[in-house]
Amino acid sequence: MVSGLPKEKRIAVKKANKENLYQLIDEHKDWGILWICELFKVSRASYYKRKNRRPSKRDQDNQILLEKIRSVAESNHSLFGKLAMTDHINHHLKDGERRVNHKRVYRLMCIHNIRSRRPRYVRSSWKHSDPEEVAENILNRDFHADRPNEKWCTDITEKKIPGSNNKIFISTIIDLYDRYPVGIALSRHNDVALVNQTLENAVKDNPSAAPLFHSDRGFQYTRKVFRTTLESLGMTQSMSRVSRCIDNGPMEGFQGILKDLIDVLFPDIGSYEEMEKAIYGAFDYYIREYPQHRFKGKTAGEVRKEALNAETPLNYPIPKNNRIIKYWDRIHTLQNQTNTTTI
Repeated sequence: MVSGLPKEKRIAVKKANKENLYQLIDEHKDWGILWICELFKVSRASYYKRKNRRPSKRDQDNQILLEKIRSVAESNHSLFGKLAMTDHINHHLKDGERRVNHKRVYRLMCIHNIRSRRPRYVRSSWKHSDPEEVAENILNRDFHADRPNEKWCTDITEKKIPGSNNKIFISTIIDLYDRYPVGIALSRHNDVALVNQTLENAVKDNPSAAPLFHSDRGFQYTRKVFRTTLESLGMTQSMSRVSRCIDNGPMEGFQGILKDLIDVLFPDIGSYEEMEKAIYGAFDYYIREYPQHRFKGKTAGEVRKEALNAETPLNYPIPKNNRIIKYWDRIHTLQNQTNTTTI
C-alpha cells in the first residue's frame, strides 16, 4: 500500500516494486521469457530495456549526492531536514561541484528513509506577575538589523534532566543581525541572578555594544534595577506585549533549535552535569556547524566574523512568511467583525 505516503515516496515504492518484478523474471527466465512476462503482465520490450539499461549521468550524480546526505546524517544523528541538509551540502561544495536543489535532496531523503529526528515542543504556559517597570514594544516585530549589536533579544527556557524531576534553566541573548548567542548562562534556578549573569557575559564579550534590548515581561526584566542597568550601559529597553510571544519570535525560534540540537546530538543524558555539557555542546554546534537558510548556508559564527571584519556588513533581508501574514490577516478580520458587532 502506497496511499498516504509522500508523493516522492509513492514513486519510489512503485519503482522498487517494478525492479523486484524484473528481478523475479530474471530468476525464472528458464520458464520462458514470453510466458513469464505474460504471467506478470509485463511487456518483453520493457523487460529487455531495463535489462540492458546502464546507469545514466543523473543516476551517478544522485548516488554521489546520496552518499553525502548519508554521511551528514550519520555525523549529526539525522538532525537536518531537507532545507538544512541542502544548505549544508551547498555550503561545503568543492571546486567544480554544482549546487543542488532542495527538491532533489528531499526526493533522495524521502526515497531512502533519511528523515530529521528533530522533535517538536509546546511552550509552557505564561505566568502573570506584577511588573515594577514596563517598556514599550519599541522593536515592534522589526527583526531585521543592519549590523551586529544593533538589536538584541533575550529569554529563558528550561530543560528537564531525564530520569529526574530536576530542571536546568537556559538564559540566552541573541543578536538579531546574525542570530548569534552573544550571552549565555545556565542555572538550577530561574531567578534574577541568571539574567544578570547572561547580560554580564554578553557585555564582557561586546564591551562597546549599546543595542536595543528586547525581552518579554518576565519578572527578571521588569525590575527597576535591571532597567537602570541597561540605561547605564547605553541600551534601550523594549518589551513584548502581554501574551504575544510572536513579538519575540526569533528568540522563540532559537530556543526551539537549541532544544532540538540537545536532544538529537546528545541523546544519552543522565545527570545535571551531562545536561550542562550537552547544552554548551549544542551552542557550539549551532555557532560553528548549523547552516542558516537565510544566510545562504553560512553559520551564525561565520556571518558574525565576516560582519565584524567588514566596514559595511552584508545585508540579509528577512523573507516574507506568507503563513504568518495570512494568520494576522485573519486575526484582524475577526477583530474588526467583533468590533462591528459590538457597536
